[in-house]
Amino acid sequence: MAVLEATPENFDELIQAEYAMVDFYGDHCGACVFTAPFYRQAADQMAYLKFIKVNTSAYPELGKRFDVVGLPTFLYFHRGKEIFRSAGGMNLEGIREQLAKLLYPSDKGDDAHGPNSAE
Repeated sequence: MAVLEATPENFDELIQAEYAMVDFYGDHCGACVFTAPFYRQAADQMAYLKFIKVNTSAYPELGKRFDVVGLPTFLYFHRGKEIFRSAGGMNLEGIREQLAKLLYPSDKGDDAHGPNSAE
């Protein structure tokens, strides 16, 4: 599945998916550039998840709405509800590890769909 580009007009609709990972990135962010091909590869391999990107250079209001202070920042949603977040560049294995927290939460006090606390 392709990575979907979010805008202020379609963002709320896109995150209503069963599971969604949102990449808040910037045009001049080195870690964002590093992560982008791995993010696309994960989207191609895991079509059952919605992969969304938000360009905070073009839509800073979305970054502000979600208190994004560093780039890249990844927010993980279950049916429109933010479950947790992570920050910093990732390779494919790192993306898979984060998605495992969303799809397969541990039995150590996590809620039904991911950790209760933000990372």
